[in-house]
Amino acid sequence: MQATAKVFIAKPREAVWLYVSDIRKWDEWVTGCTDTKQTSPGAWGMGATTSNMYTYGKKKFDITYKVTAYDPPGLQSVESTSGPWPFRGTVRLEPAGDGTRVYNTINAGSDSLATRVIFVAMYPLVKVMMRQRLMKELRELKAKVESR
Repeated sequence: MQATAKVFIAKPREAVWLYVSDIRKWDEWVTGCTDTKQTSPGAWGMGATTSNMYTYGKKKFDITYKVTAYDPPGLQSVESTSGPWPFRGTVRLEPAGDGTRVYNTINAGSDSLATRVIFVAMYPLVKVMMRQRLMKELRELKAKVESR
């Protein structure tokens, strides 16, 4: 299941990119993320890995990720390599007048037959909830970047 949200940030794309691509900042704007750290040696970029604690509802999960797309200053994608469900998160930045249009997309997979049934049976509701969560993240990102 895929959901996308977008927001305009009144800062140049390069300034937004510096914040979005800094995994130490994820805990500040990605809902549910804490203790994010790079787990691979070298610079952050294509193939790099990271981990964090992710809280959803009242449960906490250890999740690891791998960077699957990295094209500064416009695109970054990570895929989960462990955790409770498979997903890919993508942030895309486009110049827009005096600022930047930011697209936040998640492709969430199912980890079981039960999850697949829920996705099918409640598709419209689940998609709306995913989009609302992405918008919450983007509003937080906008506030953090524009206050700098």
